[in-house]
Amino acid sequence: MSTPPVSPRPRLWLRPQFSLGTLFWLMLLAGLAALWWKDRSRLEQRIAKLEQMVAPTTMQPLWGAADILGPPDDPTGGAGKSWCPARSSAVDWVEVGFDSSVAASTIDLYETYSVGCVTEVLVIDRSGNETSIWKGTDPTLPTLRTGLFRVPVPATIKSVQRVKIHVDSSAKGSWACIDAVGLTTPAGKTRWATSSTASTVYGGGSLSAAIEQDPWYAIW
Repeated sequence: MSTPPVSPRPRLWLRPQFSLGTLFWLMLLAGLAALWWKDRSRLEQRIAKLEQMVAPTTMQPLWGAADILGPPDDPTGGAGKSWCPARSSAVDWVEVGFDSSVAASTIDLYETYSVGCVTEVLVIDRSGNETSIWKGTDPTLPTLRTGLFRVPVPATIKSVQRVKIHVDSSAKGSWACIDAVGLTTPAGKTRWATSSTASTVYGGGSLSAAIEQDPWYAIW
């Protein structure tokens, strides 16, 4: 008696079958999509800024807490892109923060307009400990209304999370403006402030500001 032929087992076409190669390509496609979305968002932000410059709808406060964030962009102080205190006859301060604590070798203060008004520089580490690292007469010499004051960070301070700067415009008879604050590492890399809080602001805007952080897909 003959054995009936065995029919082939039907193939399950809907069963997912992943390999390392497939997973790699899926991750690559996800990364490319994230990069595209990030570039698209940045382009939209730039277009919005251009539209604001061409046809501004609201008057933006100048010389405020937000104008000290990021790299320097106000070489004379006249563009309103530097933090400036509200009065020229008082001692004021501004405190800036960074995304993460840094083992810095210098605190870089980009002064503008009335250069040489810094009276004290303090640093706050990741644990919240505050230390005054410099106090005295600001030695910065102006060059076309701008100057760079590099304050050395003592080797005993292992990390810097925030920097607080005291200024006094009364001796100069004009406003002290700070365009940017950077933390320079021993390797020569500089990180810029991403948040700020001030005692007063000249422009009448908010006393605090922060740069919006990139979303999670910025790691791609």
